[in-house]
Amino acid sequence: MNDTSKQGSIHTVQTLADAEPGMTTGRIQWFIIENRAALIDAGVVFYLGKRLLIDRDKFLSFLKTSQ
Repeated sequence: MNDTSKQGSIHTVQTLADAEPGMTTGRIQWFIIENRAALIDAGVVFYLGKRLLIDRDKFLSFLKTSQ
């Protein structure tokens, strides 16, 4: 995956962890569990059927502002 394909894209937990070397699937899952309602309200995560999808740019922005 090159840098341009990571920008503004929609990911699963696994593909986001693959695209962001500083994050593990476990850490992403934990963060989503701890902040689920706020992430959904902000449009950071959403569901397509049973699949949880993550807007990468919004996730990183939310992560930076939640610290």
